[in-house]
Amino acid sequence: MPDATSSPPTAPALQDPTALLKAARQQIIGLLLLLTSVTLMVAPWIAGYPDTAKDAHRNELGIAIVVFLIALLRFARYPSARPDLFVLVAGVWLAVSPWALSAQKTTVFDGAQVADLVIGSLYVLLSLTSLGMLWRIRTRLSRHRADA
Repeated sequence: MPDATSSPPTAPALQDPTALLKAARQQIIGLLLLLTSVTLMVAPWIAGYPDTAKDAHRNELGIAIVVFLIALLRFARYPSARPDLFVLVAGVWLAVSPWALSAQKTTVFDGAQVADLVIGSLYVLLSLTSLGMLWRIRTRLSRHRADA
């Protein structure tokens, strides 16, 4: 029987001070990326894009597939900063693409502009959040190693 002065045994998760932050970065951000990608894939049918807005739809579908695959890979292995940078670039492109595509005399539906701006902004927000979490994880690990 342990005496009152002994310290309780430490659980494996408590030995890594960043375990919860890593799990949130990998799983919660990954799930939100999956949901926004699926939303972007089905947006043309929900918003009722006209048949003439094919350029916008191809652009959205391509970005949604790439981000969907990146999000799936987050569940397979712990992501580095590179996938977050890809999502950041995809989000910026998605947010500005309705105006970039309309400057090339292609047909863009107004509903696509709203969907692209909102989901592109979400991609940017999620990638910046994930990069910030990665920075915090690395900072905490370096402090933890310095203290040990």
